[in-house]
Amino acid sequence: MLSSPTKTLERNLGTCIGTDNLETDTQQLLHQAIQQHAYSEAIDLLNQLICQDANNSSHYSNRGLVHCHCQQWSQAIMDYNQALRLNPKNDSAYVHRARCNTVLKHWKEAIADYDDAININPKNTRARINQGILFRELGMYDDAIVCLDLALFMGRPSAAIYAERGRTYHLDGYWNYAMGDYQRSLELLRKAPSQLLKLKLNTWLVQLLANQ
Repeated sequence: MLSSPTKTLERNLGTCIGTDNLETDTQQLLHQAIQQHAYSEAIDLLNQLICQDANNSSHYSNRGLVHCHCQQWSQAIMDYNQALRLNPKNDSAYVHRARCNTVLKHWKEAIADYDDAININPKNTRARINQGILFRELGMYDDAIVCLDLALFMGRPSAAIYAERGRTYHLDGYWNYAMGDYQRSLELLRKAPSQLLKLKLNTWLVQLLANQ
């Protein structure tokens, strides 16, 4: 579960605008390309920015996000590798690289990336949630529950976290705990609606009720 590449890129671009006029113009064109989902153009513009400032880790992270959107996982990993060489404290880059490693079924590398992100920033709840989901997919339910418990403890109550923890309890056979978390998730969704999460949650609830 990651933020969309478009939203993440727009946030990142707001923090790395240079003072050089040429770089600023390129950044503005990049904003437009991302908003228009013109990802090939975005790659070309990020290549220009890297040529202008090859030591800016944000440019590599942003290009990695575009590669992710295009499902070019190996290229994305190479960009995140370079971003982390330039800025080893970039916890978000570890989280995004972990996603690529997960898609490529590089389980150990993905888990290690999430661990590194959490070690750098213990309040990175996205790393804890994603690592919990990965542990669940690997059938490591106890580890998944620990990650999701910590995500709730370190951050604020979230419908998504309760839903994911409920799903973990569900798959592990703890149906009463699962129902409790699903209900908490639905309560929070009334305050902050998410149609996508609600559809997923309703599917899980139907499956749970069918097992009882």
